[in-house]
Amino acid sequence: MCSASAPAESDFISTEVDPNQFKPTRSRALSRGLTVIGIILAICVVVPIVLIQLRQGDLESELQRRLEVLSAGRAEVIETWLSGSVRPAGRVLDSELFRLFATEMDFSGGDISGPGAGAPAGGDAFSATLSEQLPYMEQILTDFADNAGFAAGYVINREGISYVSTAGALLMSGQQQQIARGIFDSGTIAFGPARRAPGGAVIDFFAPIFAAQFELTGGQYPEDPGELRQLLAEQTVGVLMLTIPIDEMLIEVLAPPPLSGAGERLVLLQRSDGGLFLVDPNTLPPVRLVEGIDMPPADAPLPFAERGAVGRGTAVYSAGSPVRETAWWVVQEIETAVAENQMRGFVLAVLAVAGLVMLAVIAAFGAFWWRLNNEHSSTLADQFKRLASRIEAQRRFLDSVNNSIAEYIGVKSKEGRYRYLNPAFARAVDRSVGDAVGLDDAALFGQGTAERLARSDRRVLEREASVTFNTEIYLQSRLHHLQVSKVPYHDDSGETVGIVSVMRDVTELVEEHQKRERAMQQMVSSLVRAVELRDPYLAGHSRRLAGFARAVAELLEAGSEVVATVEIAANLSQIGKLAVPVEILTKPGRLSDSEIEQLQRHIQHTASILRDIDFELPVLDAVTQMHERLDGGGYPNGLSGEQIGLAGRILGACDVFCARLEPRVYRGGISPERALQILEQNDRRYDARVIAALRRVAESIAGEKLIADLAGD
Repeated sequence: MCSASAPAESDFISTEVDPNQFKPTRSRALSRGLTVIGIILAICVVVPIVLIQLRQGDLESELQRRLEVLSAGRAEVIETWLSGSVRPAGRVLDSELFRLFATEMDFSGGDISGPGAGAPAGGDAFSATLSEQLPYMEQILTDFADNAGFAAGYVINREGISYVSTAGALLMSGQQQQIARGIFDSGTIAFGPARRAPGGAVIDFFAPIFAAQFELTGGQYPEDPGELRQLLAEQTVGVLMLTIPIDEMLIEVLAPPPLSGAGERLVLLQRSDGGLFLVDPNTLPPVRLVEGIDMPPADAPLPFAERGAVGRGTAVYSAGSPVRETAWWVVQEIETAVAENQMRGFVLAVLAVAGLVMLAVIAAFGAFWWRLNNEHSSTLADQFKRLASRIEAQRRFLDSVNNSIAEYIGVKSKEGRYRYLNPAFARAVDRSVGDAVGLDDAALFGQGTAERLARSDRRVLEREASVTFNTEIYLQSRLHHLQVSKVPYHDDSGETVGIVSVMRDVTELVEEHQKRERAMQQMVSSLVRAVELRDPYLAGHSRRLAGFARAVAELLEAGSEVVATVEIAANLSQIGKLAVPVEILTKPGRLSDSEIEQLQRHIQHTASILRDIDFELPVLDAVTQMHERLDGGGYPNGLSGEQIGLAGRILGACDVFCARLEPRVYRGGISPERALQILEQNDRRYDARVIAALRRVAESIAGEKLIADLAGD
């Protein structure tokens, strides 16, 4: 904990004495002096008591805000990690193969001797039984779990029994089976409790697998939540359970910050049918039963209070925040003795000041009385000098009272100037506390950062509520990723007089997330290469399409968002052909109607692969619209006119242009001029502005280089 401001000289009682007041007789001076001493002594007793009581309340409020902000921040980090960890599950849940297999298993009622699903047309695989398909499904699930980092995976029926599991998966427990059966009743996702596994602590993620005929998107669903849950439960034909290792995440999230104070601890609690458990990957067992804590209802925070430490007998102040969609609470603790150290320091400081004031008054009165009796002016002056030195020493002592907090904590006025910064904050901005007080964000961070922070300040003041967000700030010429929490600061009357900011450095977590994003980009590149290896005539097509689409979008001044969208969408546009039979892709003659229909489904396959990836751009719309045509004659949805976005129009024209230049197994390539003429002759199907821009690009130096690459491919 830290005080709101350092003591100022105005906080001290003046000890100056006017010698002229002692000119009356000695008895009258003595009487008046004793009266003054009595009044000052009474003030020195009453004022410290009042100050101590007021400060006690302020310190508890500050401590409560800090513990709540810290626990809420860590809870949000865990929620973000869990959300990112289970996102790959969408590849299984949205897979037509798994949905169809689960539908038939549910329909068969456990009889796996009947015919299965998922075989290509014209083959004998349509007669394959469900039992014959089980090894294939288990291999797919095993490969998916290995690639996505899951410890195990299961597909479960209504009785809670797994009929597809990853290689080496352990038998399901009764609790896991009970949760799985509950998913059939709710049709929603759920997390199981953390538990000990051979490889460390893990948590189970449960999600419903909906019937193959159930439309996951674009359907008309009931607005009433109860009716919607009933519909989802009715369409649930299986449950996917994935086991997620959590040791590394918990070690990182629960680790104390580098500058955390002594006596502070962050713990993770879990409530289940067996009671309340402490989850700690650094101990054995990592999940163990604890007692003595009354937990709130689900999704409710643990209120701030003084209570026993989790798993220990030490008295602590603690507050906790729930982790949504789990049975977890993140609890921030600080030992009572440590938290009250500052209060003890404040009490000692107040008593010391009061004692010094009383000593100063007594000394001043004695010195003055001595002067009256002995006329030793030089001795009196020397006593006053020593008294002033002692008071100055006490002031310096009070100015040095502070503490070390790992997070950057600051208090700003409503005008945006800092009234207080803790030492960690001052070190971060490479200033002393004294130099930083009175400055604003522009002086500490620069104008651009100050404008971003000012927007969050306005939200706090307008809403009278806390705000938490992530931002990037350069501190001492190095980029830091900070998680910032702000709350309004009130005076004793309840009026908002400023803002309390707590900044936590999450640079390591953000950089780890960026590593995962780069890994995803490498995975996409591998998928593109896989498509080109599957169909050699597509070699370089995605790269060439991306080059022409980007150049056309820039020439049309479509904006940075459209430029980025068409470039990403072009690189990913052919991924769905991984699901198209290779004999169709490489057939030397014309395709039959049924083969054309299968080929055109690559758009739906691409959409299924990309649907759960958050590009923060309309990449999925662009990919699914690139084969639509202005006259409504395209696929897969028969869109027309303005229903097709600009990105889809650019990709559509550029894709046809590149495809006509490139040779195929059943035909040779044509010249760029001939390809452009074909597009211009079909201006009812393609956007005339896009075609005109494409001609300019094709005739430019950059376009000629892209066309020349055909020889290298």
